[in-house]
Amino acid sequence: MDEFKLSQKGFGRAVFGLMALSPVAAVLIPWDFGSLDNDYRQLMAGHSLSIIMIELLIFIALFKNENLISDFVKQTNWPDKIVGTVFLSAVLYSMLFVSVSKMLFVLGTLVLLIHFLFTISFFKNMNHVDRHTQQYFWVFLGTSVIIYTALWATDFLIFPPIESDWIERVPGVTNVRWTGFFWLSSFAAGLALARSSGLKHFLPAVLFGAFGLTMTLWTGTRGSLVAMAFGALCAAILSATYRKFIIKYCLASAVVAVVINFYAPIPHKQYGMDRILSRIQPSEVIDRGGSGRTALWKWTAKLAQNHPFVGHGIDQFQKMGPKQTLGFKGPHSFSMQMLFSVGILGILTFLYGTWRFVGLYRLEVRSPHQVAAATFFSGGCIYAGYDNFGYYPYPVAIFTLSMFMLFKSRRPLGPSST
Repeated sequence: MDEFKLSQKGFGRAVFGLMALSPVAAVLIPWDFGSLDNDYRQLMAGHSLSIIMIELLIFIALFKNENLISDFVKQTNWPDKIVGTVFLSAVLYSMLFVSVSKMLFVLGTLVLLIHFLFTISFFKNMNHVDRHTQQYFWVFLGTSVIIYTALWATDFLIFPPIESDWIERVPGVTNVRWTGFFWLSSFAAGLALARSSGLKHFLPAVLFGAFGLTMTLWTGTRGSLVAMAFGALCAAILSATYRKFIIKYCLASAVVAVVINFYAPIPHKQYGMDRILSRIQPSEVIDRGGSGRTALWKWTAKLAQNHPFVGHGIDQFQKMGPKQTLGFKGPHSFSMQMLFSVGILGILTFLYGTWRFVGLYRLEVRSPHQVAAATFFSGGCIYAGYDNFGYYPYPVAIFTLSMFMLFKSRRPLGPSST
């Protein structure tokens, strides 16, 4: 058993290390530099498949000499199997009789399947990953986000951008707003260095927090700003031990970020604190409904009525969504995304799965890495309400790891070093 724990510990470090490198991998694997001028980069960057490749690699490694899928099916009770069968039947029906792009359906389904396999691999195999490995995961992830930003800067220095490039030509993503997922993870990462007393780890922690918040303000990304505030609030509520650290962390990060942005050059009208401040004015909210989101949700809800029970099919929004927003990956809302894609049956299946999960696992926020996980998890929950957080692989993957760190089985699984 000791030998197993040692190998599992080393393997856990390798797995978490791979995931921590995902922001950098999102740029390097598709070699996403310069203008998007070839099919490979369009496929890889447009669908964030670099993250999926890492998840698949991890699953294959964990799956080796294991019967994960068969064990999962055997351990699933009959009500779960019935619900799963009904859901899969509805998904198949939508693909055959509703979806207009079979290629996008197949690709989207494969992505969801890999997410699922990645998730059960973690919850099945990673019971012996020590807390230090989980803590350093966040430190490496925060560092990776900084390196990602350096690669972005290098790209623009070598291939000078035109005006629209500041919005659309951003390495690893297809729009500057999706960098908010990276900034949220950087902000959460600093809290993995939280301590109940002393300042030894405070400055390194603020480096990550201030960086994430600075980039959020500089890129004018309101979504990640709200997620950071909500995530930090939830982490402070859930962790009394580190509450003072969290408050000081947020204040220090905010001061540094505001000062830097006060003097930082604004390369595009869609960047900067002024964009954020102007968009939260009462008149702006009333006139535009949050950059047109309320209108988009109304259009989506109306279209969802055409196929209310099974939806239009997985990843069909960009082809079958509102004509005013054709090409959008999603409706900027996880609930609207589910309603449009998998219908009422899909939403009921999701609610059933959530209920079952809560019955099997309990929330725990005791260690610094769990404070970081709670920040990202809570921030992600609200982020998914008004943006495509639940669509893109990177936030989904880090959200999954955060769940692994936060939720522990209510039934003992044997000795564990966590």
